[in-house]
Amino acid sequence: MASYEALRAELLSRLETLSRRADNIEADLRKPGDRDWVERANEIENDEVLDSLDEVTLAEMAEVRHAVQRIDNGTYGRCEHCGGDISYARLEALPGAARCVRCASAG
Repeated sequence: MASYEALRAELLSRLETLSRRADNIEADLRKPGDRDWVERANEIENDEVLDSLDEVTLAEMAEVRHAVQRIDNGTYGRCEHCGGDISYARLEALPGAARCVRCASAG
């Protein structure tokens, strides 16, 4: 079994970055709104963008946590669909990959 410690460290670093991003987004979303209605309309638009960014960030955090969990329990590098090997090159490019290239491209 390949050693995935370098990838695990990369994943944990990415998780920290994502966590900070999520905290910043959520802090921005909690800021009180401006009293001026034009400014408030702009803030609402911005909040919609922030909500979308927050959803993407939280989804990526879940993917990263799942990858770390797979490393810790010894299933990392195995396709969750067919059970085959996921190439190390694929894992380096996409550390959160849970499927081999064949299964990922099959849908």
